[in-house]
Amino acid sequence: MSTAVAGSDRSWVVGIDIGGTFTDVVAFDPGEGAVRAAKAPTTPGNLVEGVIAAVGALELDLEAVAKIVHGSTTATNALLEGTYAPTGFLGTRGFSDEFDIQRMVRRWGETEWSSIYDLHQEKPPPFVPRHRRREVDERVVYPGTVETPLDEEELRARVAELVADGAEALAVCFIWSPANPEHERRAKELVAAAHPELPVSISTEVAPVVREYERMVTTAVNASLMPVMGDYLAAVGRELGERGFAGRLLMMQSHGGVAGPEELVGRPILTLRGGPVGGAVAAAELARSLGRPNVVSFDVGGTSCDTAVVVDYRVPIAEQTEVDYHPIQVATADLLCIGAGGGSIAALDAGGMLAVGPRSTGSTPGPACYARGGEEPTLTDANVVLGRVGGRNLSAGGVTIEAERAEAVIGAFAGEIGRDTAAAAAGIVRVAVATMADSIRLQTIDRGHDPRDFSLLAYGGAGPLHATLVAEACAIPEVIVPLAPGAFSSLGMLVAGQGSYAQAAFLIPLEETTAAEVEGRLAALAAEAERVQAGAELTVRRFAAMRYQLQEWELRVPLPDRIDGEAGLADVAARFHAAHRERYGFAREDQPIELVALFAEAATPAPRLDLGRPEAGGEDPAAAVVERRPVGVGEDGEAEQVPVYERSLLRAGNVLAGPCVIEELTATTYLQPGWSARVDPSGVLLASADGAAR
Repeated sequence: MSTAVAGSDRSWVVGIDIGGTFTDVVAFDPGEGAVRAAKAPTTPGNLVEGVIAAVGALELDLEAVAKIVHGSTTATNALLEGTYAPTGFLGTRGFSDEFDIQRMVRRWGETEWSSIYDLHQEKPPPFVPRHRRREVDERVVYPGTVETPLDEEELRARVAELVADGAEALAVCFIWSPANPEHERRAKELVAAAHPELPVSISTEVAPVVREYERMVTTAVNASLMPVMGDYLAAVGRELGERGFAGRLLMMQSHGGVAGPEELVGRPILTLRGGPVGGAVAAAELARSLGRPNVVSFDVGGTSCDTAVVVDYRVPIAEQTEVDYHPIQVATADLLCIGAGGGSIAALDAGGMLAVGPRSTGSTPGPACYARGGEEPTLTDANVVLGRVGGRNLSAGGVTIEAERAEAVIGAFAGEIGRDTAAAAAGIVRVAVATMADSIRLQTIDRGHDPRDFSLLAYGGAGPLHATLVAEACAIPEVIVPLAPGAFSSLGMLVAGQGSYAQAAFLIPLEETTAAEVEGRLAALAAEAERVQAGAELTVRRFAAMRYQLQEWELRVPLPDRIDGEAGLADVAARFHAAHRERYGFAREDQPIELVALFAEAATPAPRLDLGRPEAGGEDPAAAVVERRPVGVGEDGEAEQVPVYERSLLRAGNVLAGPCVIEELTATTYLQPGWSARVDPSGVLLASADGAAR
């Protein structure tokens, strides 16, 4: 039996990121500057199992851990796999069919219903089926006037029907409730009294914004996740507690802050995409430390490629995202996720063209080279055939690379397309790189950013492997590879401050309101956000969603600490014009502006992690060479003997010339011909096409 550790002796902090293939974990001791990283295969059927295995691989006494920050895919997976709780919906009479009407948005994608050219395109199924939707008499009209009182007896009867029909959670969303939430609050009280065991989500607590369809779906999604996330958090807490953990468990939120389970059990929707967001947060912090204000975060794992554009050291926030074609109206780090990762499957599409992804082998069975039953060619198998991936960097995840299996599946695929094995492997990588580069162009060029003004910050198990190839395709001049890139998202969770968020609809022309009214509403929101973390040192940031009159969508604009008089409102207008010009390339300063919503975010200061620095050395990296092996570097996979470096043996000041391979515990970096890299004093790799990193 271990001896109990006093609270003051708990020093380690741990970050956990569940990916589609691996669960990565990193531990840091601020006092000693010690870092440990580990990984374990993700266990889709029971994510807790993979979490516990990864934590166990750290070989760390959990009694010495003060804090664990966890980015979970539980909520996202439940939506994608349909394993969320059966949910009932209660709405204003005459409006529940909005679940079926949806939006007239044409889609493009890989699903059977989503072809932009299909004149008979079908909509996705409604999130809440008709038989679990009920309506009641009540009506609030703008700006908050009660036109029809809530029929409480009818509400009780309709909820009883939903429970009898098998609803395990309830969503309540009334028309114009953001302007007057009293009916929704009363409905929640009545349901709690009659069915205390039934989780209830009301829209004014989850998404108090205009656009009732998005608000309805968001509220229903949140309700459906409450039982799932409650069970998951209880299981994680129990399993960690049984192993000695008595510290603080926090979860990564979609907007980049962290919060405790007690804050998220009622709003589990805030945990969507927590893992990828952690990487974007870490990218912004590393960019700041390196003096690179503009970076593209490039996270490639086993299943997906997630990109975000960090401008002026900040991760942009979007007010809406989408999961499985359902709109989610919550603040989310503006990430673009595509199905292009190490486990992405190579195949010929309907037109006979080579495609890589979005189908993936995931962690089970994984790529063929993992020797776990995979029989389809993947991007990882292609890199193994080309010699760019060996086996040492995956051993920490319990994976042994069997190159002959990769040769077999890529060779069979090569026969199908009439190429030799090396050329087929090179073609698979080339197509995957083109797909990744397209996602970055969507995040940069399509939004008015010049990629030449950015650095590419590559992480994830497969990010550094493809980084120089993608950077060259996008004309990005510099690649940054952090320490422990495979666990970088986990590290990001340790540099995220605790944050809470409050928002409210405020639909009014800017010229028809006053600075005092706007300031009063913002002060109330700030107080609400601060109340969640009473007693902590907090920084409050304020934002407004704004648009030109007659525009459909709005932009999120940061606001000053105080808005005073007409000059203050003029400054708000100027900020919006500038944001519109940056996003779309123009502004209409003669056009009236509408306020749509106000936001306040309260966050604790982001922790600073000093991960130590490598010893200084000269330019010659020869001491770090562990082998030379044939690596496919040509257009059709032609091989050359290239040096393979062990990253832990590199010293600050070392200069590496491509082509070469750099291996470490959590990832592999491939430096293509014509590129060079320098080891920065901080330990990160700075690579550029001419060898002169910025």
